[in-house]
Amino acid sequence: MSTSNLRVIAAGIAAIVAVLTGIVAGWVGAQAGTCVQEVKSVPAGQNPGGGPGQGLGDKHDDQNQKTIVSQSGACDSSFSVKTAAVGFAGSAIAGGAAVAFLFMGRREDRTAPAVASAPPAAGGDPGLAQRLEQAESERGSLVQTCVYVRDRATSKAIADTLGRALSDVGVTTVAPVGVRFDPAHHEAGGATPTRDPQQAGTIAAVEVPGYVDRGVVLRAPVVTVYKEDGRQ
Repeated sequence: MSTSNLRVIAAGIAAIVAVLTGIVAGWVGAQAGTCVQEVKSVPAGQNPGGGPGQGLGDKHDDQNQKTIVSQSGACDSSFSVKTAAVGFAGSAIAGGAAVAFLFMGRREDRTAPAVASAPPAAGGDPGLAQRLEQAESERGSLVQTCVYVRDRATSKAIADTLGRALSDVGVTTVAPVGVRFDPAHHEAGGATPTRDPQQAGTIAAVEVPGYVDRGVVLRAPVVTVYKEDGRQ
């Protein structure tokens, strides 16, 4: 799912939570509101605010008095708009902040691997160059040892294993059977006669294989070259 879709979903959830919070806060605020009731006793026939009949209360006893009850608007209200607005605003702010921090964290997580995988700055580690030089020297010694042992291995399985190990570290075995002999790249170890003029001057067999380490010739192959029969 794309980042834009995640943002829309998160914003929608935050808005729904804010609306529900506002509704619940308005309902609870109305239930917890203060209901004020005012009770007045006036003589029968007299209005609470005065007017005709005022002053006649002295002629009646308590049994002929009338009770008037007045109450505030909170007693009739089942929903508080102000409380709902405050609850909605607070929830919306909190939800928006949470969504913002969430996407900030995702952005930092995406950039962290790039920073962690950056190579060390040149000159940052004084001993780095020395350690690299030492590792390269040790690798060269191991390669030469593997070549030496492979040349003298009497078991084909051991020789093949050493050849695969050398290949894994970038050392290529050179066995140019069938190609034309080139003294710049091959070392002649012997000759074998042939009556085919086209074979004359080509490599018949490899006596000792050569090796190339990442483009650098470690050793030229020692080969047997075809020689046309009858020629000296």
